Amino acid sequence: MKQPRLHLSERFPDLVARTGYSQRAFARQSGVSFSTIMGLLHPELHPGRRGGMQRRTAWRIAQAYATITRIDPEAAFRLLIVERPAEPAPSPGASL
Repeated sequence: MKQPRLHLSERFPDLVARTGYSQRAFARQSGVSFSTIMGLLHPELHPGRRGGMQRRTAWRIAQAYATITRIDPEAAFRLLIVERPAEPAPSPGASL
C-alpha cells in the first residue's frame, strides 16, 4: 500500500503570516526552497510536479514553524501538514 501524500494545509499562508515572517523568509528558516513551497501551495501552476512532499520536507517545515512559534513540533506538523491518500496509478491498458 502506498504512503499517503503530504500537502501543506490551506491555512499555511495565514499561519506563516501570523508569525511575522514572509513565505520567503520562512522558506530560508526551514531550509526548504521558496520554489518548493510555492509549488506545494500552487500545484496547478507546476504541472511537472507529482504533488505533495516527502516526509523529510514536511518535518523541516514543521520544525521551523515550531521553533518560530515555540510550540511542539508534533503540534506544528498537525497544523501545517495534511495527509491525503495516494492516488492509485492507472492500470496498464486502462482506457481514458
